Amino acid sequence: MANSLLSPASYQTPSTKVSLLARLRRGADAASWSLFVELYTPLIYRYCRRRQLQEADAQDVTQKVMVRVYTAIGKFTYDAGRGHFRNWLGVITTREILRHVRVEQRPVHRAIYPTNDMTAQTPGAVEGDWLEEFEAHILVVALERIRNDFDELTWQAFHCTWLQEEKPHAAAERLDRPAEWVYKARFRVLKRLRSEVEFLADDAANLQRPR
Repeated sequence: MANSLLSPASYQTPSTKVSLLARLRRGADAASWSLFVELYTPLIYRYCRRRQLQEADAQDVTQKVMVRVYTAIGKFTYDAGRGHFRNWLGVITTREILRHVRVEQRPVHRAIYPTNDMTAQTPGAVEGDWLEEFEAHILVVALERIRNDFDELTWQAFHCTWLQEEKPHAAAERLDRPAEWVYKARFRVLKRLRSEVEFLADDAANLQRPR
């Protein structure tokens, strides 16, 4: 993953920055679009590969998805009845995969796509594995982007109690800090993490521990 994506200085502080998707909906300035491409290209490409596309085909589909998103993002609005951004992007990606498969006249494995007409899906009907990949990807990127915002001890307190699910009192003893300090350290990092996730993906801020 490119270093610029991971740099915590690439955008404003959490209290003032407008979400990436909001920026794009208002008009895709070069910096916002560049970050969007850098953020979502690996996710889409990886999903294409897991849908059994060859490397060149996956790259081609990923580029086409980005073109479709670029032309449509200004019209995207949140609608609880139709799903969120992650669903919207998943359907665009799935449709582009199916379109590519049909053009190449390659059979679609039913174990991967239970129905042949995925293009009829609504955003709320996108596959569960896409949603899992999306949320996991955003969480990993957000963690990498905020890592340098905290000193080593604070990060250890968060890492062991939230990511590794160690008991706070055990972590406090090991880190030689009061348990109250550990709770506060974890809270500080989680608050910053939620802010970063909201910035990157707007609607993916219901954080879950990595499986």
